[in-house]
Amino acid sequence: MTKKMLTLAISGVLASSLTVEAGTFTTANADITLSGGITGAYLVNTDATRDKFVVEDALLDLSSTNMSNGVGFNLGIGTLAQNNLASTSGTLAVIGNSGNAQVQYGWVSVAPMAGLTVDAGLIATNVGYEVAPGYANGNILRGLVWNNQPVYYTGARATYSMGGMSVYGEVNKNGGTGGAIGASGTIGGVDMSFSYFNTVNSKDIYDFIFSTKVGMVDLAANIDFQTKAKAAKVSGQDDNAYGFALYATVPMTANSTLPIRVEYVSDGTSGMYGLQYTNPTTSNLESNSAYSLTVTPTYNFSSSTFVRAELAYVSTDKKTTTYTDDKGAATDSNLVIGAQAGVLF
Repeated sequence: MTKKMLTLAISGVLASSLTVEAGTFTTANADITLSGGITGAYLVNTDATRDKFVVEDALLDLSSTNMSNGVGFNLGIGTLAQNNLASTSGTLAVIGNSGNAQVQYGWVSVAPMAGLTVDAGLIATNVGYEVAPGYANGNILRGLVWNNQPVYYTGARATYSMGGMSVYGEVNKNGGTGGAIGASGTIGGVDMSFSYFNTVNSKDIYDFIFSTKVGMVDLAANIDFQTKAKAAKVSGQDDNAYGFALYATVPMTANSTLPIRVEYVSDGTSGMYGLQYTNPTTSNLESNSAYSLTVTPTYNFSSSTFVRAELAYVSTDKKTTTYTDDKGAATDSNLVIGAQAGVLF
């Protein structure tokens, strides 16, 4: 897994609820760490009375990160459904790679000098707080903000770390040639990171992440601003969108926690977060914004097994074809009820 996935997803929103236990085995030429997990869920969209049983994640992560040897690697093989709140059909089906097991990510790391690491291959983005594997998030469904952020893409990234701070730069192919720069560190007990992500002919993303612990509660925030590239702009439509997500993981008992996510996104008429509605009378794409509330009580049988329930509600200021009623007509809200069980390797 990437540094982002470990430090932000696991030690952040799931620090008090899940602990990944990884095993190490030795091959002919390297010591390899095995981690990953498998989750299954039952999800119901009450607006259209549709339901589905899904095996969302079944991922093996193999890594050799002993950079004292100068070269390491990460490899993820399996399925990742990446179900999220911005798609009614998406929350009810295994949509990641059509449910087929394949390489989800994989990169080779080289340390040419102290503090400098270069990763190249199918890399995981540094943008955003949430991650693709469901077992590494506090909620079953990923959020509205996550829906329009990059996930995995081919590219190369150089990261330089010194004294608790790090900076990075990358080139990538994420739907087109692009790149990213960013920085992260800790100030006054708050972990912070910033990323600027660009895809030529598509969009620019300005992304901020903050996480800390207040008493026994883990808190985090993800602020996201996106704007269309010149080539992607459409006359008469907005060119940008913004959103923010707040996360809290509240301990309830020694073995249970309550992850909570609150979001607000504003698409305008850009449709960038996936909340679109074309007025059938005027044929115009209408402005839209939305908020969501997701509550996911989680119980851990052990450090490697868990069950959780979820109640996720989305409300939009106008109708959107993202959500439909039982007759297939556009509506302005959606309620998802779900349950999930998981095993961590």
